[in-house]
Amino acid sequence: MQLFKNRFIQTVLLGCGAKLLFSTIGYMMFLQAFPIDNEKGKHIKQFEHVRKVRSEYYRNHPHEELNEQ
Repeated sequence: MQLFKNRFIQTVLLGCGAKLLFSTIGYMMFLQAFPIDNEKGKHIKQFEHVRKVRSEYYRNHPHEELNEQ
């Protein structure tokens, strides 16, 4: 394990560890500041489902106004 006695390698490993530590702390603080709202998530999923259903409908039933564009 001569590699870990190298000063440059020690510095790189320390920097990677510090970056991982602070990014984890920052992510935890972000989660605390902006909690996930389940009701909002359900609303977004419902909106996406309605959009998907409408796109399928218009794909199966083309309208003249939409084809002119």
